[in-house]
Amino acid sequence: MRMRFPHSRVAAVLVLMVVTVPACESVVEHDDASRATSTSTSPSSGSDIYEVPDQLRDATVVWSAEPEVDLFSVEGTLIRAAQESIIIGIAVGLDYTYPGFAVSGNYLGGDSIYSPFRSATGDGPFAGSVHSRIQQVIPISNGFEALTCVLSIGLDVLENGRYSPSLLADVAGGELRIRFIRNDDQTTTAAAPPPRPSIPGPEKFTWQAPTDNRFVGWQIDGFADVEPATAESGRCDAWARSLYPDTEPIASREAYARDNPPPVEPAYPGWPDSTN
Repeated sequence: MRMRFPHSRVAAVLVLMVVTVPACESVVEHDDASRATSTSTSPSSGSDIYEVPDQLRDATVVWSAEPEVDLFSVEGTLIRAAQESIIIGIAVGLDYTYPGFAVSGNYLGGDSIYSPFRSATGDGPFAGSVHSRIQQVIPISNGFEALTCVLSIGLDVLENGRYSPSLLADVAGGELRIRFIRNDDQTTTAAAPPPRPSIPGPEKFTWQAPTDNRFVGWQIDGFADVEPATAESGRCDAWARSLYPDTEPIASREAYARDNPPPVEPAYPGWPDSTN
């Protein structure tokens, strides 16, 4: 699994150096005037109802899955909430992840070298879209594991007044393996909401998030893929190339700097019960 982590946390979570590529054109353009310019926001821990951090309001996550995987199932909902929290944690910090994520994963913030996250990165605002895909859900005795991919080619970060590569994941797609374990004191979980269309109108071009804790009754037991059969196997390559077939890898934020943000694709499926 290749994701961008700060400083010595790379060694702590077995994460490798990343590369990414310039954001490609999408079918959707977004009005520059609506882009956030402030990087200040209140951490999610300060409210009972989650609020999307300002740094990510002009970004979206676009999900897909293999035919046998239901994005709206209990498993699909947990996977989406966890992976989106991972993206948020890497981009802007653990304090801004979805309610319950840090506790479910027993993640530490601050300056701990044993944590994959800082409390707040100071980066942003971000603009564009992240693509995520669920490849497989594997049942285990006390829960399930999820093989997923994440691709951040379409996401830029504003630095010194210009938009540069976010470098959250590499050109081939970051490979994750997230394990979910039922808590001993929780034998059931709330039923997943029935499938509904993604958020209509202008809101679908902003970050969509659940407002409540989707991790009740579950423990997250890591997300780095270290299994020999699937780790660094290129299992995300074909999917990534199907989305961005004509890209070239780059290794630093200095690779390009644009005056305009990349296009934003509509969030899918979003969180239809969200008011963000």
